[in-house]
Parts: sequence; structure tokens; C-alpha cells
Amino acid sequence: MILMHKTTVDCFRADALIIGCFMVAVLWGPGRASSQDAIYQLKSNGRAVKVSGKLTDVTPEGAKIDGKQIPAAEIKRLFFAKEPNELNRAREQMDTGQFSDAIEELAKIDAGRVSQPIKSEIDFIRAFSNSQMSLNGGSVVPQVAGKLVGEFISEHGDSLQLYPAIEQYGKLLFAIGRPELAAVEFQKLAQCSWPEYQLKGQFQLGKMLLETDKLTDAESAFDSILAVNSNDDLTQTYKQLAICEKARLAGMQGNVAEGLQAINELIARENSDNKILFAHLYNALGALYEKSGQLKEARTAYLHTELLFATESEPHAEALFRLANIWLQLDETDRASLARDTLKTRYRNSYWAGKL
Repeated sequence: MILMHKTTVDCFRADALIIGCFMVAVLWGPGRASSQDAIYQLKSNGRAVKVSGKLTDVTPEGAKIDGKQIPAAEIKRLFFAKEPNELNRAREQMDTGQFSDAIEELAKIDAGRVSQPIKSEIDFIRAFSNSQMSLNGGSVVPQVAGKLVGEFISEHGDSLQLYPAIEQYGKLLFAIGRPELAAVEFQKLAQCSWPEYQLKGQFQLGKMLLETDKLTDAESAFDSILAVNSNDDLTQTYKQLAICEKARLAGMQGNVAEGLQAINELIARENSDNKILFAHLYNALGALYEKSGQLKEARTAYLHTELLFATESEPHAEALFRLANIWLQLDETDRASLARDTLKTRYRNSYWAGKL
């Protein structure tokens, strides 16, 4: 774990400098036939429409194509004229979770022969894919992934992909046990103009502030989500998550009964198909029961996350950590060992595995 830092980027670079950089110098495949740039623009029905022309003014807030400004929230994908075939394949592999394949595909491109916008895309796909491999399965250590993401942020601060990169950077900082530094990154997201990342930033900021016992600031972050004047599905999910975490916060402040009431109302009212919400709900329920000394009830709550919502990696890792401690207190040492082993195997690079 990195203990000293000057900047958040340096925090990762300190350990990552020993890892050699590499470049695969092979000839790239032929460029695509199209001589035009393109934006795949998301419409209200969820479909993406291709808009062709000349791309200009690409920034974290959006891009222009033939003079038409398209906000970042509506851009599913950029496409550059005469980009190498391998780049688009790598994008598709990244989008479908084939992260190691995406990295292998990028290695076929001679980065010295591409334009700066294409180089930015290459660097983002490589950084994002390494981050995901680190956070989900642990095949890349977070110091290496963090170095790549940090360098992308430093070198491509005007990229359309800046905010997704900052989100990954914050998660990697949390993974190495630095929630106070992660909070700095999530604060940047909370102040951006991209609604999705505003919500993500406020929520993750609140979680980091909870973890560092800054309860009043955490409550303000969750209140900011509740104050958003929108009723789309994404906003509604984050509002429900904010209510959930405020209930947990109430318990930490001594109002366990109030927190339990809010959590149970959400469980009764909402659809359990919303897995991310219910994983957080049952973790919050477990935390409230723990706070009141009801260990068996806490165990049952965390088991809901462990058994029913294990696809949600972050709350699942927390549930395994909490269960390992509760099983020990209940003298169930075999089950405690199983929870610990699962956490260390499945989420070896996570914050929660680091706390064991």
C-alpha cells in the first residue's frame, strides 16, 4: 500500500515506476474505408444514431460534429476517420467486458503512427480495461491500474473520457485504502456537467465521507442527490440509494430505529430486480443491526447480499467482510474462514480485503 503522496497521481506512480512500460511495434491493420468522423448519439428511446462529419472541440463536456454540439451524456461512442480496425474491436471488447482481449487488440496498434485523438482513445481503453481487471477479479494490481489511469488523466485532460477515468481513479484509490483521496476525485465528478457522473460522484463521495467518519459532510452529499430535479430512472435509483445510505447514517448517529424504519419501507416498496439498490439496502440493514448489537439479524441481512445480490461487486465485498467478522463473534469459525477466503479470492484488490 502507498503511504506517501504529493498528488493523487503520484500516489500510484510511487509503486508503479518499477513496472516497465512496453510498446508492441507491429504494423497496424488497414484503416477503415470511411473518411469521416462519427458520433453515435443516444436518443431518448435508448437507441444510438450515427452522425457523420468532421469532429471538433472534443472536451469532457461533449463534442461538435460539423458544428453541431452534442453533450457528453448523449454520446455513446466516438469514431475517427481512418482509425485502425483494432481500435474499434478493442472498444467493442471493452464494452462487453472482454478487458484482456481489448488490451491485446490495442497492442497490435503502432501508437507512434496515430493522431492525438486516436492516441487518447487507445490510452483510455487500456487504462479503463486495466482498472476493471483490477477491481473485478484482481488480475492487475491497483497500483499498476492506477498509474495508467492517473497518466491518462494527466495527459488527456480534455478527453471526452475524462469523467469515466476520474471515476475509475477514485475507485482504485479506495481499493488501496485511501478513501480520503478517493473523496477528492469523486468531488470532481459531483461538480461536472454530466448528470450521470454528477450522481455517481455525489453518491461515491458520500460513501467515502461515511468511511472516514465525516458524517455531516456525507449527509450533505446524499442530500444533494435528493435535491436533483429529475425523475428519470437513473436519478430515481440514486435517490433511493441516497435514502438508503442516509438511513445507515442515522444509525451511526444513534438513531437506529429511524434508520431501520426507512430501510424496511424501501425493501417493502421497491422491486428486488433493482440489484444494486437491494445490495446496498441489505448491507445498510446489517450495519444497523450490528450497531444495536443484534448480530444474528445482522448476519441474516448480510447473507441476503451475499447469496442474492453477489453480482454487485462493491456491496458484495463489504458483505463478505462483515460476515467474516460476525461469524467469528458467533463462534462459527469455519464459516468465517469461508467468507474470508471468498473475499480474498474474488476481491483480492478491494478495500474490504485489505481490511481483513
